[in-house]
Amino acid sequence: MAKIKIDAAVLEDYQKTAVKWQPTLLDLPIRAAMDVLKFMHGITGLRGKMKLGEISADSQFAPFKKTRKSDADVNISYREIETFLGNVVEEFAPVDYAFLSMGYDDPILGEKIKNASTTALVLFHLAKARGQHIAQAVLTGIRNEDGDTTLDLCDGLVTIAKKEITAGKISAANGNYIKLTDAFSMSNACDLIKEEVVFKLNPFLRRENNVLLCDPELVDMYNESYQATHANLNYNTAYNQPFVEGSSNRLTLVGVPEMAGQKHLILTQKDNMWWATDNKSDESFVDIMRKDHYTLSSAANMFLGTQFRSIDKRRLCIIETAAAANA
Repeated sequence: MAKIKIDAAVLEDYQKTAVKWQPTLLDLPIRAAMDVLKFMHGITGLRGKMKLGEISADSQFAPFKKTRKSDADVNISYREIETFLGNVVEEFAPVDYAFLSMGYDDPILGEKIKNASTTALVLFHLAKARGQHIAQAVLTGIRNEDGDTTLDLCDGLVTIAKKEITAGKISAANGNYIKLTDAFSMSNACDLIKEEVVFKLNPFLRRENNVLLCDPELVDMYNESYQATHANLNYNTAYNQPFVEGSSNRLTLVGVPEMAGQKHLILTQKDNMWWATDNKSDESFVDIMRKDHYTLSSAANMFLGTQFRSIDKRRLCIIETAAAANA
């Protein structure tokens, strides 16, 4: 049971717990965000900027000529991923958790904390709660250095895509952008994705194992329309269709709550969507201080950033959806 008064012994207990469990406390926000991060490629230990290079070349054989020669055509393009430093300083009163039961079980926190102290459990849950906001930020965050939320920490992938559309680097002319004229519905989603998205992708993109990050509502619409249009076919044995029809089982609909309400959908491979952090260096830490007789202050730092490795039409397509008539 947690003590009410913050005396020297209670403060020391929290400080020792923060030191003992610091690797777990720094890792918990990332683990709690894995519902989204698992569809991306993650790197740790990045503080600041790193260039993601992509090399392409064009070289070919031709009928033999002794005098044949040509210049090598090798192109290297770079995209830059940058992590930004963020912090959190929160005050809490241990008395609020005085009756928190021991032996708490949680799938994210894991087996090793089942018998952790109440002190540790309080710190664990503060750390875990930050994960949901990280999951949102890596998709829809907008960098604002004067902001006060995780959404302000870095640009998310949807934001990056929008900026590239504005810059003209993602466009219909470049083959990495499709703008739909019809809105998705419970009756047309299956055919619309197949005919207006899958069939119009660059053929080299179509042969990749892709995911389509979207609003969970679109997944429901797809399943409903698939069932309605394939009710009499023998192979329609399951309601939830894992792959989009017409994609040769190479496009998976991935509905995540963090994409709810977004009009720009991301179609690419997992290893083309990068997130980066630096939560294991000396600059990333958890610290506990006493504020007053009943209150403690908890502080933690971390770095976060996202980027597409490539926006080439053979690796990525952004789908802009149309608004429903009654929207």
